[in-house]
Amino acid sequence: MKYLILMSILISCASKPVLYPNSKFKTVGKEAAKKDIDKCMSDADEYLESSKGKQVAKGAAKGSVFGAVMGGVTGLITGDVEGALVRGAAIGAAGGATGEAISPDRIKQSYTNKCLSDQGYRVIGWD
Repeated sequence: MKYLILMSILISCASKPVLYPNSKFKTVGKEAAKKDIDKCMSDADEYLESSKGKQVAKGAAKGSVFGAVMGGVTGLITGDVEGALVRGAAIGAAGGATGEAISPDRIKQSYTNKCLSDQGYRVIGWD
């Protein structure tokens, strides 16, 4: 499970802004724009306290509750309510945490978007 969460976090870190090819982008070129993106993202990491840990914890908690409810229903059918609750909660927590881990850090995105905008770029989305 630790491996799955780590992989998910690394995937979310790979998310980068996509720039509109406006006059700034055309003037500096693709490579310089990539360097500016990296610099803005690095600045965001340096200046901001990431909310990613809180997002993952909330996702795990929500998933755990949902999983426990589903496990309880399954347990009523199979006759093993306690075991099904525990398994459902564990599976739900893992799924919820992973789901939040792969979602991008919105605060970092906002910071990066503003940083790039201040330089004349136009962010059209994130991939």
